Amino acid sequence: MKYLFSFFLLITSLMGEEIYATFDVVAAKEANLALTTSGVVKTLRVDVGSYVKKGDILLEIDNDNLTASVELAKESLKKAQVEEQFAKQTYDRYKKVESVIDAELMDQNTLTYRKSSAALGEAKAQLRYQSTLVEKTRLRAPFNGVISERNIELGDGVGGGPLFKLISSPDVKLLVRFDEKYLSRVKKGSSVRYRIDGENQWRNGRISKLYPTIDPKTRKATAEVLASKIAPGLFGEAYIIGNQL
Repeated sequence: MKYLFSFFLLITSLMGEEIYATFDVVAAKEANLALTTSGVVKTLRVDVGSYVKKGDILLEIDNDNLTASVELAKESLKKAQVEEQFAKQTYDRYKKVESVIDAELMDQNTLTYRKSSAALGEAKAQLRYQSTLVEKTRLRAPFNGVISERNIELGDGVGGGPLFKLISSPDVKLLVRFDEKYLSRVKKGSSVRYRIDGENQWRNGRISKLYPTIDPKTRKATAEVLASKIAPGLFGEAYIIGNQL
């Protein structure tokens, strides 16, 4: 019985004390999305509340002249590939009989082959360049999430400034705030149980980040807890399992 009581005291001391805290739910990631290219919006694919995946096109500005340039670059590339292939075949034939033909003739075919290879490389580079210009007219989602703000309409001119605000979904984080006197007892990895205001269900999490500064107005320390499937903007109360000093 004596050993059982000692073991209970040991477990109690290791668990630490519960530190009361409050929290606000915010998106784990958020971004104000804009284009570096100006133009007129010709395609608008999302609205507030739309769920998007990383890489999805959100809008596209008028790019007919650029897409035409891409098609021309593709045709130039095809021509360069044919000329390079023909020049290589000719070069290979002459290379096999190099010892019995005129050196100047061999040099001419070598030069033609090298020029065609260089032209092919230039055609590939030009196609990449024109494709990049077209891509700059499309605004894509940098991560999975939900559109929380839209500041553009179909036909509007784009000339800078944020067009959409994207917040991560379903991933969120809790900004947990607790009294500064407990800062030394809270560590990264500390257990947390929390409850959304108005709910009876308690959930469990862990401190993923601990802020090194104290709010001078409230004298509160702040930590983060990663969570999922909770709407940003909600709030609640929490208890952090702190280390005993």
